[in-house]
Amino acid sequence: MWAAFYLEYFYGWPLSYFGIVPWSPIGLIGIFTAPMLHGSLNHLVSNTVPLLFLGTVLYFFYERIGGVVFFRSYFWTNVLVWLFGRQESSHIGASGVVYGLAFFLIFFGIFRRDFTSMLISIVVIIMYGGVIYGILPTDPRVSWESHFAGALVGIYTAIGLSSKKNVS
Repeated sequence: MWAAFYLEYFYGWPLSYFGIVPWSPIGLIGIFTAPMLHGSLNHLVSNTVPLLFLGTVLYFFYERIGGVVFFRSYFWTNVLVWLFGRQESSHIGASGVVYGLAFFLIFFGIFRRDFTSMLISIVVIIMYGGVIYGILPTDPRVSWESHFAGALVGIYTAIGLSSKKNVS
């Protein structure tokens, strides 16, 4: 993410062109590239900090399923944005991944009901409970579709993996 931002900012490469453009054949590339692209330094930092925290929690406590959760949050979130996002927009940023991880960690504890998972849910709610408001279309410049898709993918993944025996 930081390397892509560096190339775009300092060399003027228009990498944002490779965002998710719903229902556009060229926009399919964005399924893979959009989380690496950010519109500003503030946008990049606001995705980096929670991604580092949530990713660390995910892989530290759920090492065996961490890769599956991350892949789903990255790939399926972006597929949903390509299918259902606003067609006049190019969707960029890693916030869909952040929402996928946050909602997974919150709902995994609720569905799993073991002490560690519930404690992680509580900590994530305390630190990132405001993500719930991000799934609402309040700012036309923000891809609430990525937030909403990430939340759906996170919840779906939490439901599917909560019955697994050995996840850590």
